[in-house]
Amino acid sequence: MRILLAAFLALVIATPTSALVLNNGKRTESDLKRDITAKPLEVIRFSGVSKGMVVADIFGGGGYYSELLSEVVGNKGKVYLHNNEAYLEIVGQELKARVADGRLANVENYQREADNLGFADNSLDAVYFVLGYHDLYHKSNSWDIDKERFLAQLTRALKKGGLLLVVDHAATPGSGTKHAQKLHRIDEAYVKAELQSKGFELIKSADMLRNPKDSRNISPFRPEIRRKTDRFVLLFKKR
Repeated sequence: MRILLAAFLALVIATPTSALVLNNGKRTESDLKRDITAKPLEVIRFSGVSKGMVVADIFGGGGYYSELLSEVVGNKGKVYLHNNEAYLEIVGQELKARVADGRLANVENYQREADNLGFADNSLDAVYFVLGYHDLYHKSNSWDIDKERFLAQLTRALKKGGLLLVVDHAATPGSGTKHAQKLHRIDEAYVKAELQSKGFELIKSADMLRNPKDSRNISPFRPEIRRKTDRFVLLFKKR
């Protein structure tokens, strides 16, 4: 088992511009463990992000993807590691360690509320929206996003032909957004239809994060399914 795990962590997959190594001696043990089910090399290759791009990691949490994207885009690229105040209450310590002492020189710790993201028009080559789309429909005392305003901001910020990667916990087919509140899931078909109505073209989808054993009717935070949910992976392009 240890041999198989070591082989996985040392795996190198060529991205369009570089060889991205997961077990490079700089990433945390927690990141390496997450790699097993998140399959970031496959996701990043699928997304088409490459050297020199400007990428926004929306609700990027502790920066798991931002660190990898930092290496992919290189010195001439940039990554905005975005969080709002509510997210910071959850990921604060992980985020602080991730960006400490400027260790990721091309990553900006970008703290903005959802109603005022502040990106310049046509300034982004790509947006990563990983495990957060359902939160556009989640409401609580500290969380209430104006979905229309939020998506309009992302649309304006993306360049023509810019890429939007969406990964999220799959809900049961035909359920729309009704499971976003309690189960933190959303229907894949609903996301496709909504973004296509907002001026995005669906380029492709992928099954690398599928899990047919997931019933889709329990919370992703339940220990038995944590990091192992059935997840859809969609790549859109701004028309």
